[in-house]
Amino acid sequence: MQLTDGENLYQTVLSAPIGICILNAATLTAEIVNDKFIGIAGKPKEAILNKWYWEPFAEARPYYEAALAGVVETGEPYYADEVELMLIRHGREEWIFVTFVYAPVKNSAGEVVKVAVWVLENTRQVIERQRAETAKAAMQKERDRFNSFMMQAPAGICVLNGPDLVYEFANPSYQQLLPGRILLGRPIFEVLPEIAGTPIASILHQVYTTGEMAVIKELLIPLADHEGGPLRDRYFTFNYQARLNENDEIDGILAFVYEVTEFVESTHGTQAAYEQLRLSKEAAELGFFDMDMNKGTLEWDARCRELFGISHQDEVTYEKDFVNGLHPEDKERILNVIRNVFIKSVSNGVYDVEYRTVGVEDHKVRWVRAKGQAYFDKEDRPLRFIGSVLEITEQKEDELRKNDFIGMVSHELKTPLTSLTAIIQVAKEKLKNNTDPFIAGAMEKANVQVKRMGNMINGFLNISRLESAKLLLDKQRFDLETLIEDLVQETRLTVTSHTINFERCDHVFIVADRDKIGSVVTNLISNAVKYSPKGRTVDVECKAEGDKIRVSITDQGMGLKPQDKERVFDRYFRVENNSSKNISGFGIGLYLSAEIIRGHNGHIGVESESENGSTFYFTLPVAV
Repeated sequence: MQLTDGENLYQTVLSAPIGICILNAATLTAEIVNDKFIGIAGKPKEAILNKWYWEPFAEARPYYEAALAGVVETGEPYYADEVELMLIRHGREEWIFVTFVYAPVKNSAGEVVKVAVWVLENTRQVIERQRAETAKAAMQKERDRFNSFMMQAPAGICVLNGPDLVYEFANPSYQQLLPGRILLGRPIFEVLPEIAGTPIASILHQVYTTGEMAVIKELLIPLADHEGGPLRDRYFTFNYQARLNENDEIDGILAFVYEVTEFVESTHGTQAAYEQLRLSKEAAELGFFDMDMNKGTLEWDARCRELFGISHQDEVTYEKDFVNGLHPEDKERILNVIRNVFIKSVSNGVYDVEYRTVGVEDHKVRWVRAKGQAYFDKEDRPLRFIGSVLEITEQKEDELRKNDFIGMVSHELKTPLTSLTAIIQVAKEKLKNNTDPFIAGAMEKANVQVKRMGNMINGFLNISRLESAKLLLDKQRFDLETLIEDLVQETRLTVTSHTINFERCDHVFIVADRDKIGSVVTNLISNAVKYSPKGRTVDVECKAEGDKIRVSITDQGMGLKPQDKERVFDRYFRVENNSSKNISGFGIGLYLSAEIIRGHNGHIGVESESENGSTFYFTLPVAV
């Protein structure tokens, strides 16, 4: 509305539905102020009326004085839309949002004689809109995070959007079920015309219209492996759940899909076999957990509750249900792991552990493997912790039985081996003056083989003790350089096929189990000899690195492929290739070495390239 100077100006201002203040253009003195303007200003009427405009609004003067002066000078209005402004209202500072106009008021000659300040407060509207935008962005962020988690899931997962059920998302496991088919952006019945006449079509429609979850187990669907290919009978288990938008309206379907063709086909035998396989499948089901740090909530699905031995459907908590459900012997270890999971610089949020639970209600001890991922904000504070739990009780019990057997057999072998060692040593001593070269060589070889067998049996015994948490470390202070020097000299006496160099370091003392650290060094040197051609060099190096000591053994052998480097310290793992198939071993030396070094708070690793040799190394803390 354009105002002009005249008799009706006063009544027009007082009756206006928005705040208006009329200023004298020459003096910027407030001549007329209506109640709406006073309410927005939050100041008494007498503090504004007949006062220089910038006196009551000194806090806004630095920002808008030039704009007001420009209106008087040019006769052009100035507009400000939803600007954030600090005003002193009712005696205190307040941040508000306002839309205002400095509008010139002209006389009949077109001269600016007054300025009308029009103002409308829209603080509430702006804040509500910002909150809505923030909530929408948070929901989208949660969806993105959930999508990231689903990309790693072993089950086939997809999201079907809208009433046409258009593929919006499909994880790699789902894509593997339908290789070569283009999914995203296409309706499901266009991608899979084979299912149009199956119960799946009506089930999907029902889930989308009613919001009720649907679970279909072992459904037979004639489905091609590739789009347009020949049909074959395939069995699937489905879980369909309606997806809700921010208004709690159904806008899609979340689908979990498992192909169980091999399982179902294997159950076409006897009923007993079917039951056994069915129970095996159920035993392998995953439990899922979701911990929200901002909300302070923990959610478990039914399977997760079962693995912790609870049947109630009440809310679960970290302290009451998780911590109290841990086996006493595993509790402190797992709580330390979780504390590190929540420190991004330590773990990057990765969670992968094995532990025991004790059922709250059934008191049953279960072994589980838990894998998950913690997510962090920009300040690396944990926001969300999501993962899965898999029962491995039977697997762990089998391992324990196997370790007990290995330990028992190894222990029983030590007695005759000790006797055999003594006999060979006595015979060697008695025959040392024998002139027959065959006798001397045979006794030496017998002594070497008996020693190798003794080391092998000790390795198996140590693994058995390690698995049963009975591998004791007799730590003492000793000179690591002297130990390595002795071991290198000892190896040189028995190994004539390779040159073994030792690059010494200054005398460095550590606190450790001398015999077990010695077995690690011996094993690494022995491997370097075994896996490199005769006539090559093995370099042993000892080097101080700050408060740690680094020992490395470098060979000129066959090296390791990248996939083998990741598993070389696994128990019973052996590299399989033409070069290694004739090399004896059980794959326990590096595993045991790694566990011994970790038991000393050290680190063990390997640097290698295929056909270019390897460097195995470990670091240990230096004694203070």
